[in-house]
Amino acid sequence: MQTYVILLRAVNLAGHGKLPMADFRKMLTGLGFEKVETYIQSGNAVVDAKGSAAKVAQAVAAGLEKLMGAPCGVVVRTHEQLERVIGENPYAAEAAAKGALVHVAFLAGPAGASAVAGLDRIVTMYPKRRDRYHLAGDTLYLHLPDGAAETKFSGKALDKALGVMGTARNWNTVLKLLALSKR
Repeated sequence: MQTYVILLRAVNLAGHGKLPMADFRKMLTGLGFEKVETYIQSGNAVVDAKGSAAKVAQAVAAGLEKLMGAPCGVVVRTHEQLERVIGENPYAAEAAAKGALVHVAFLAGPAGASAVAGLDRIVTMYPKRRDRYHLAGDTLYLHLPDGAAETKFSGKALDKALGVMGTARNWNTVLKLLALSKR
C-alpha cells in the first residue's frame, strides 16, 4: 500500500463541477482505497491504495466521470513527492510570510518544450501584475503578490502555455496535505 494525495481540478468552484466531499469519499472507498480523507471542498483527498500513481489517477478519473457525468482532471502525488515540492520551493520566504500568495500547480506530466515561452507571454501580457513563476518539471511554483483572484496563471491559458493539464493549490493547502499524508 502506498499513500497518495489526489488533487482534482475545477471542483466546487463558482458553482461549477459540484462534488460533495461525502460523495467523493464514498466513491474513493468504493474503488478499494483505504484510510480515505478529504480536505476542504476543492477536491483534495489522501488515500492508501495499491498500484502506481498513474493507475490511481485513471481509476479516480473514471469513477468521477461516472459519478459526475463529465470528465474531471485528476493529478496524483505521493507524500514523498509533496516533501520534494516543499523542499524545492523557490518562494519559501514568501510562503512563510503569507502562504496564500504562493501557489503550486501540480501538472499531469512534464511541461511541454515551449512552456517557458508561454509562461513568459502571460507575464508580459499583464505587466501591471507582479506575478512570478518557477517551472520545475511537473511542478509550477507561483508567487502572486497581488493575489490569486485576478492572476492569468490559471485555467485554459495556463494549460495552453504549459502544454499539459494542471491544478493549483495555495501553499497553506499544500502544507496541510503533506501533514495528512504523513502516515
